[in-house]
Amino acid sequence: MWADNASKIDMLSFEPYAELLHELALSERVNPLTIGLFGNWGSGKSTVLNLIDKKISAENNKKVVSIFINAWMFEGYDDAKTALMEVILRTLEDNRGVKEKVGGSLKKLKDRVDWFRLGGYALKKGTPLLLSAAFGNPIPILLEGLKTIVPKDQTQAEEKIAQLIEMKEFLKDLPEDNVVQNIRKFREEFEQMMVDSGLENLIIIIDDLDRCSPERIIETLEAIKLFLSVKKTTFIIAIDEDVVSYAVQQKYPKIDDASLDISKDYIEKIVQMPIKIPELSDIEVKNYLLLLICEMFLDETHLDRLLSGLKERKVFVKGEIISQEEIRSILEHDGNISDAFFKPGHNKEDFELQLDVFGRVADIISTTLKGNPRQAKRFLNTFYIRKKLSEIQNLELDLGILAKLMVLEYSNLDLFRELYSWHVKNEGFARELAPLEKYSLDEETQNIEEMKQLYSNAWFKPIIQHWLKVEPTQLSEVDLRQYFYLAKDSIKEKNISMLNLTADERKWVNDICVDGLHESLRQQKIEEFSKADVDHSKIIKGIIVKYQSNKESILKILIRIYVLFPNHRGELMKEFKKLRKIDISPANVMLFNLVKQANSEHYDELKKYFIDEGIVEAEFWDSVANRRK
Repeated sequence: MWADNASKIDMLSFEPYAELLHELALSERVNPLTIGLFGNWGSGKSTVLNLIDKKISAENNKKVVSIFINAWMFEGYDDAKTALMEVILRTLEDNRGVKEKVGGSLKKLKDRVDWFRLGGYALKKGTPLLLSAAFGNPIPILLEGLKTIVPKDQTQAEEKIAQLIEMKEFLKDLPEDNVVQNIRKFREEFEQMMVDSGLENLIIIIDDLDRCSPERIIETLEAIKLFLSVKKTTFIIAIDEDVVSYAVQQKYPKIDDASLDISKDYIEKIVQMPIKIPELSDIEVKNYLLLLICEMFLDETHLDRLLSGLKERKVFVKGEIISQEEIRSILEHDGNISDAFFKPGHNKEDFELQLDVFGRVADIISTTLKGNPRQAKRFLNTFYIRKKLSEIQNLELDLGILAKLMVLEYSNLDLFRELYSWHVKNEGFARELAPLEKYSLDEETQNIEEMKQLYSNAWFKPIIQHWLKVEPTQLSEVDLRQYFYLAKDSIKEKNISMLNLTADERKWVNDICVDGLHESLRQQKIEEFSKADVDHSKIIKGIIVKYQSNKESILKILIRIYVLFPNHRGELMKEFKKLRKIDISPANVMLFNLVKQANSEHYDELKKYFIDEGIVEAEFWDSVANRRK
């Protein structure tokens, strides 16, 4: 099993990125510097940060201090700016060499941070609170419940009041009503402290900023820009650019000039050196899956040997696929692979079996995982959880079938559920899969048009055709009940009972979808629904569930709801695209003219989709759609 967090081992060949960032961080020519390590969620940013931190620690340079901060820890604070500043100052204070030289300066800076925190809190709770502290009466602040200074007992209360009185004296010495001057003063004192400390560089590494709320993201970036970015400091921030852009847009809504991209300008002003981690290619994801298997089985010495051997052969640089033969070749350099190569509880036989299983399905699943290392870990974790559950219950599974079914589950959940329904009808055997398996292996002898009349078009997509060909084949001849038993969470399609509808909401769904209702009365009911004071979203979800089990009769209802509820059109478009060739009748094509009247772009998108996917011919669509009623 793998933890859903950063890896300490470089199995993604991120070492060059870590080396580059390490060199930039220590360069005096570009100091002060804020480096942005950009990448999507799960792309490996945290792994790169760990590699950088490891490099800095290994150098053991007393004149370079690195601080690794998880920004998520600031979520519980009223003000992330002051929390970040305090963490940095306290870490420097804990460094004996630094404290001996600049202990007094650090205390003064911490006092200023307290002032900023107090001022920020007063702005939220009202200026009388700040004035009460400034003029010697801290009690109103205590009564307001400032979390950081609420006393637990009388002794602590006396200590807190004494601290606030001391703060009052500090406040008197500060320029009144001039926040800009206070910020400038902090920067000057912080920069002078860095000079006096004798440090050559203070490197602050910030991770998980993109997991924070928009408010915390902005506060953290503002702390860096306004207070902390001074000579001899380097910030390395791992962020998902889209998440930060959203945070900026929430904080600073777009002004009238539509051409001005505020979020982009904001990020550029904070980050001087952007470094982007590219999305992994399908080959890289496949390699990563195999290396994760190796990490689980091999002991540390032999895993290091394997990774070093692959790097020496420049497998990662050349973009080559790691083969099982290559893994064996590197590991057998000093002799045959033996059980001594493996962690306790693992052996060569299981290792080679699982390399073989995932070697077969890796091509397909790597495409589905869209270049995301974290998703690769989650896929393997799910596989091993199900494998372990089967062992506990003495189920005899073919690991190849388990992996293959999971690939379909990840690639196309709707088809996975359809396969489940087939196996239910046939006491464990998905007999309807047999013609599809035969077609995938011998396309030339099969009539695809006839096949598409019977099966969803999704079964004929290249990735699914590839899946059908992967060993083990002929799943239609295998009892799949125990495999689907282990996938209960995925096969539970949403039904009305799972939506937690109230009795009134359920009545709306039933009244709108009831069989035999005259269309004029149904239309009237839908219009009443659109004006009713109810949770439209939940009821529409209920109607969609009805549609999934009876597309022919509910399609017209969904199209009318599409017209009346613009906010739900995206969701409904996804449902329309699930229609099969057999579902496209002239009457249904005519119905989509209602979509055209409401949104011509969506109509064109649907038409193009149905034609491109071979669900309908362009000539047929045009002749029917343009027909007068």
